[in-house]
Amino acid sequence: MRSIVIAEEIRPPDSNTIGYYYDHGIFDVMAELWDGNLHYGLWRDENDTSSFDEAARAMTDDMIRRLDPRPGDRVLDVGCGNGTPALHLARACEVEVVGISVSARQVERANERARREGLADRVSFERVNAMDLPYAAESFDRAWALESMLHMPDKVQVLSGVARAVRPGGRIAIADMVYKEPADGARDPNAYHTTVYASLTRMEEYEGVLDRAGLVTEDFRDVTRETSPTNAAFAAGLRSRRDRFVEILGTEGYELLIGNQEKIARMPELGYVLITARRP
Repeated sequence: MRSIVIAEEIRPPDSNTIGYYYDHGIFDVMAELWDGNLHYGLWRDENDTSSFDEAARAMTDDMIRRLDPRPGDRVLDVGCGNGTPALHLARACEVEVVGISVSARQVERANERARREGLADRVSFERVNAMDLPYAAESFDRAWALESMLHMPDKVQVLSGVARAVRPGGRIAIADMVYKEPADGARDPNAYHTTVYASLTRMEEYEGVLDRAGLVTEDFRDVTRETSPTNAAFAAGLRSRRDRFVEILGTEGYELLIGNQEKIARMPELGYVLITARRP
C-alpha cells in the first residue's frame, strides 16, 4: 500500500497507475463517507460553519453555476469519481451527463448509483482515459472537470480534447489543485514528487495552459483558503472508519494513510482554483 498512498516519484503517474489507485479497496470504504464525494468542500469564509457534506455540495453547486447548463444539454464529466456530482447536476438541471474515469470500480459504483436513483436514462459512466477521448467533435454542450485535472500529466492535451468535444460557445468548468508560491517562501522539497500530486500545474501558469488548449478564460479564482478545512474533514472521516481501513491496510498502513493526509494539510505549496472557460 505504500506505493499507493505516499510513494515518491519524479515522473507523473500514468493513467493505469491512477486507475489502480482508485480501484483499491480503501475507496470502497471512502465511498461510504460524505455521500460518496471525494472532492474538496467550499466554505464562504472563516465564519462558515457548514459541515463537510454541506461544503462538498456547495462546491458542486458552484461548479453548476459556472457551467450554467440549459435543460436538455449533454454534459461531459471528466473524471467522474463515484458519480455524486454528476447525479446532482442531472437532478438540478434536467441535463444528460456522460461521466468518465480510468477506474473500473468507480465506473461500476457510479452506474449502480444512477440505476438505484432512477437516473440511468440520463446519466451514464464509462471507463475512458481523458488523455484520449473517443467522442465525436461537438458532441457535448458543456463539460466540467471537478478535481480530476490534477491527475493529468498533459493538461493541454486533455483540455484540447475536451474543447474539441464541446460545441462552440460551450462552457467548461474546472476545479483543480495547483502549486502556488507559499506566502513565506518556504517550500517542501518533496512537494513536487508525490505520486498523486506529480501532475499539478503552477497557479501562475494555468491560464497559459487554457490558452494553448484553445479555450478562453472567463473567470479564474483562487479558493485555497475557502477549501482548506477539507483536509481536517478528510482526516476525521478516515478516523471514523479506522477498523475498516485497518482490515484492508493493517495498522501500519492505516497510520501511513492518516499521516499522509496530515502532511497534505501542512503543505503551503498546495492551492486550489475554480475556473470558468469557454470554447470560442
